[in-house]
Amino acid sequence: APAAPESTADWVQISSGYYHTCGIRNTGRLYCWGQDNRSQLGNGGANTPVSTPVEVSGGATDWKSVSAGGDHTCAIKTNGTLWCFGGDDAGQLGNGPTTADQSVPVQVGTSTDWKSVSAGLGFTTCGRRATKRIYCWGRDGDGQVGNGSPNSNVNVPTEVAGNHADWTMVSTGGDHACGLRKGKVYCWGNDLDGQVGDGGGPGNPDRYAPVLIAGGFKDWTSVSAGLTHTCARRATGRLYCFGSDIDGGIGDGGATNVNRYAPVQVKGARTDWAAVF
Repeated sequence: APAAPESTADWVQISSGYYHTCGIRNTGRLYCWGQDNRSQLGNGGANTPVSTPVEVSGGATDWKSVSAGGDHTCAIKTNGTLWCFGGDDAGQLGNGPTTADQSVPVQVGTSTDWKSVSAGLGFTTCGRRATKRIYCWGRDGDGQVGNGSPNSNVNVPTEVAGNHADWTMVSTGGDHACGLRKGKVYCWGNDLDGQVGDGGGPGNPDRYAPVLIAGGFKDWTSVSAGLTHTCARRATGRLYCFGSDIDGGIGDGGATNVNRYAPVQVKGARTDWAAVF
């Protein structure tokens, strides 16, 4: 069927970053709005804030999914290619050794089988390919690239350690990331506030490769890594969080500002949580 006119088009996917938001309409066009100090809106503009949606440069009508990060944005087209734009000081755009901000989308490598992408709230990006392998790139000062080799920024997609080809999702937070495979959640990167969730406690060192979160559950269905905390849902419909509890972000009804180093159930013991984002 012919694409709907822009005046009547509906939003089909949306992603909010630190200070900007992006969305795809059913016309397949990609729009962003908000802060543009690092060109994260991708409209080739003058790095000025925009209060209404502006189309990303290129006029493409085949955008499939988008992820807005801290000061960069990444999106996948229907042909499986991956594109990023915005800040690139740590290699988070994945387009090689250049560290120049990009005001229009630039392609990440030549692969045409990207299934999902997660632009972190820090300076790291992770994505999953059709092979069910996870790749990360960008800042690695805390091991958040997950390749087992810390403190060396990576400017092209690098596979997460373990050589596993059964990852079903990945989520990138501030300085950590988490993934799901065979019903188990694994996290890696900065664990200062317990956001890796392996139960290590205060002073737990950074994790340079994926580690299994505490609890022993094997029925996790989704995970979402935030700035300094993480939440995940089980097949039971129960929701758990771990990491920093500033302002009560863990949601367990306990004392705030007390970090949780292993998953704790969100207050209410409800069993009807459908997903976590």
